[in-house]
Amino acid sequence: MSSQHSIQMPSILKGDDIFSSFNQIQKSIQERAYNIFHDRDPNSGDALTDWLKAESEVLTDINMTLKDKKDQVVIEGKIDKFLPEDIEIKAQDGKFTICGIHSEKSSSEKKGVTRKTSTQSNFYRSFSLPDSVDTEKMDVKVKSGKFTAKIPKTSH
Repeated sequence: MSSQHSIQMPSILKGDDIFSSFNQIQKSIQERAYNIFHDRDPNSGDALTDWLKAESEVLTDINMTLKDKKDQVVIEGKIDKFLPEDIEIKAQDGKFTICGIHSEKSSSEKKGVTRKTSTQSNFYRSFSLPDSVDTEKMDVKVKSGKFTAKIPKTSH
């Protein structure tokens, strides 16, 4: 008896597709920065400091690297908390952008009291790409918490 498993891959956005995860992350940062502004002493702090503090609270630190090799550009990173379906990628106009939103909900009951928790992790990274890449032929893989995008270079 064999079963087929469908492999879920990140969404690769083309053209003018709406980058919905990025917009959602930006909105979360904006709302948090607004709350920080209202909670602080009006005579101390500034908008940039509020924004940076909000980013540090909303975004998960994901270490990603770009390697510019002879025949391709390779972008790699550890994304342990994120599933392939949590991720959106866009490579266009000399820019590679990746972002992800992962939500988890849990519920437990103890002595007749139900406790529900919800957590959300977000990340966003953007890299400038060399002019000599063919983003249409980009190969993306997510395996065991490791993200890899290989973008071949065009011959000039």
